[in-house]
Amino acid sequence: MALLTQTVVVARYRGREHRLTAWFRDAGPDLMLFVHGLGCSKESWREAWSDRAMSGRSLLAIDLPGFGASPRPEGFSYDLEEQAGLLASIIDAHASRNLCVVAHSMGGSIAVLLPEPAARRIDSLVLVEGRLVSSSCGIAAATACAERSVFDAETWPKFRRQVASDRSAAFDLDRADRAAFYESGRSLIRWTAGRGLVQRFESFGCARAFVYGDANRHLDELALLDPNSLHRVKDAGHFVMNDNPAAFYGLLGRLCPRAR
Repeated sequence: MALLTQTVVVARYRGREHRLTAWFRDAGPDLMLFVHGLGCSKESWREAWSDRAMSGRSLLAIDLPGFGASPRPEGFSYDLEEQAGLLASIIDAHASRNLCVVAHSMGGSIAVLLPEPAARRIDSLVLVEGRLVSSSCGIAAATACAERSVFDAETWPKFRRQVASDRSAAFDLDRADRAAFYESGRSLIRWTAGRGLVQRFESFGCARAFVYGDANRHLDELALLDPNSLHRVKDAGHFVMNDNPAAFYGLLGRLCPRAR
């Protein structure tokens, strides 16, 4: 297992600076930018640093605000559009690179909300079980239905018990700020209402792909997206990159060609 050194990246949004913890390997012009899902952290992508298919590529995995080791900023709304603004700032800082954004679950929703200038700078966009419609959102739907007091007393403890007994789950709840989880989950449900995120994903001008685990062939997104963009990984569920890392990162290397 690769020994990773934590660093800090500064993201600027609407005149404010946000310090996000990250893992970064600078290995040249081809950069993979990894975005985790709700209740997760950069730990979701640890296997990338030791996988052969990622050899020779620069890698950057961030902790979104309030998750992993990134602090919860005062006055931050956790609306996914605001989180997309922070992601855009990181993309701008690496605009000269051949950039592939790889985003899991809620991270996929954030990625497709990137403002247009940042979206144009991406060479490849890979959603990993990206959440584009509300019917796929699970715990976020339960969160959105609950008042904050009910979430704290019932929804959150129940979810933690479920995760603790599920070997396939790869959340990082011990380091997730409860308010960050609550507000992000509620924003996710608002943004996934209707088909707006599906349309935004399909409007990206770069190469794009939607990767899913074969245990989740029922996802509603699969019937709504261009079949040519769909890629199934065997022996995997929601946490594709953790369930079958060799197959996932091998596929990712093919989906994100290196700069010539």
